[in-house]
Amino acid sequence: SSGINAEYGGWIEFKRKKIARAVVAALNGNIIGGKKGSYYHDDIWSMKYLPRFKWAHLTEKLAYDAAVRRKRLQTELSQVKRETSFFLEQVDKKKQITSIKRKREEKGQSVEAETSGEPSAKQRQLASTASKKEKTLPGSILSSVFTQ
Repeated sequence: SSGINAEYGGWIEFKRKKIARAVVAALNGNIIGGKKGSYYHDDIWSMKYLPRFKWAHLTEKLAYDAAVRRKRLQTELSQVKRETSFFLEQVDKKKQITSIKRKREEKGQSVEAETSGEPSAKQRQLASTASKKEKTLPGSILSSVFTQ
């Protein structure tokens, strides 16, 4: 073996089926051979006769594979563009926020939490829950449950 675990694919077109079948029968499973120091000396032929296979099938498959590859690359490229534009928007937003903070500090105003880019949320108690008092159990019931 040439030391590399890779398969190389190729196609041969014959004018006559009889010759194609004879070539496959003669070469399939045999060592490629050649000079002893040759790179492919110990590699093995792996051939298969494909009945009813037309050359148009091969070119159609290769064209389809190329189109799929182009589409996948286009999708990946558009994803990278979206990520890049999002990153640049965030950088611009950070610059704006920093500029606003700096200007407010120069004017002597306090810097609010809302300029840090984080939303400020305040919670308030609802009137219905604030008016309810916690129910407590009388001491006599608790002492009967928990005996010492």
